[in-house]
This record gives sequence, C-alpha cells and structure tokens, in this order.
Amino acid sequence: MDKRYELVLDPSDLWTVWDTMTEEPAMLGFAPLIGLTKSEASIACALLSDIDQKNTAEKTRERRGKSAA
Repeated sequence: MDKRYELVLDPSDLWTVWDTMTEEPAMLGFAPLIGLTKSEASIACALLSDIDQKNTAEKTRERRGKSAA
C-alpha cells in the first residue's frame, strides 16, 4: 500500500506534509501543514500516518464483521 502522507521540500527550504489522496497539503485541524521545519513535518507526518493506518484497520475490521454476519 502506498503511503498517504509524505514530506515535500519546498523552494524556501521548508517542508510540507503532502496528502497523496487529496493531492493537497495535509491538514491538522484547520491548519495546513506547510512551512515547517523537517522535524515538525516528520512528526506531523508520522502522526497522520498512524491515524490513517488505524482508521484503515478499523474499516477493514468493520467490513469483515459485516460479511461474517
């Protein structure tokens, strides 16, 4: 499975967390994750990736539960 979130270095040498599903900068709440240090972007990317992975696993469990019923 491809990663949903990835880090992109912008022309000003700051980082953006890119959402490959929406093809836009990722959002944390109402804040776009742009203009970040590499450390900030890496932490945000890891957090969003973890949330996405857990959501995907939950949806898979729900689908399996419905098909077993």
